Amino acid sequence: MVREFFLLLAIFGSLGFLAANECAAAGNEKIRYTSAMGRKYVYLRDVAKYYNMRFYNWNDRVVLYNDNFKLTFFPQKKYALVNGIRMGLLFSPYSSGPNSFLSDKDFLLTIDPLIRAGAIPQHRLRLIMIDPGHGGKDNGGKSRYREKDIVLRVAGMLSNALRKKGFTVALTRTSDQFIELQQRSKLCRDLGADMFISIHCNSASNPEVTGIETFCLAPYGTSSTNSTSGFVAERREEGNRYDPNNMALAYDIHKSLIARTKAFDRGIKRARFMVLKNAPCPAILIECGFLSNKTEEMQLGSDWYQNLIAQSIADGVANYGKNVSKR
Repeated sequence: MVREFFLLLAIFGSLGFLAANECAAAGNEKIRYTSAMGRKYVYLRDVAKYYNMRFYNWNDRVVLYNDNFKLTFFPQKKYALVNGIRMGLLFSPYSSGPNSFLSDKDFLLTIDPLIRAGAIPQHRLRLIMIDPGHGGKDNGGKSRYREKDIVLRVAGMLSNALRKKGFTVALTRTSDQFIELQQRSKLCRDLGADMFISIHCNSASNPEVTGIETFCLAPYGTSSTNSTSGFVAERREEGNRYDPNNMALAYDIHKSLIARTKAFDRGIKRARFMVLKNAPCPAILIECGFLSNKTEEMQLGSDWYQNLIAQSIADGVANYGKNVSKR
């Protein structure tokens, strides 16, 4: 039999996740947790109460919702839907009898930063570092277009869009030059950037694959979303200091991209790309579409679609800034 414990939300106040006064505001609800498969899981029914949501448990899914959010979880599947946006989870939820469970890491580092504004540490948001991937001897993916050229043009459009919204912007490169990955993070650190956005295009062996995906850093003690080995990092990276902000930023930008481009939603995922691991501020990496797909190749090579991507990212940044900015 699985023992039941109580996860007192106030204990996370010192970590900036769940403060005691916010527990009282939520009715001082307690969230029970249970241990299974070597980790802790919270009761999704208790999570629903904490957020003042309704709870429904069907055979193949669990739904929590209120007027502002709808969360859909699929037992034994490593993803969820947040207001229809696909969200990679750190661990698969599971059901046992009438109860359904979500890992405590996903509760604290995936779901809470999206639902509760108090879960996201505030910070200054003035200087945004845009990182057009590849460059110089590194073409990135290519078809009739080169990835390094497309992302540089998108970066320039994004820079203009952000400046119009009042932000200061810097780019890791402004021409076709090769920059080491470590140097990209160093530029960000040296300039004291408050946000890092790396822009890329995707490619696949299957030409039918399409869509946009957005990555943020995998938290300590978890594996990357696309990992096939199940490797779990045993050390904290510099970028892990911003785990809640990374997720909130990824969600705001990815949601904006999917809504405006109507591209297939490949989801928000975790990874340990070097530019994310070494980021001295909240950071994400965006894969804007597949050059290996003829339709998306044509779109990605066009000025109108590049501008649409740039405007979508800028809108997502502005929405994130409303919740966290101290500027």
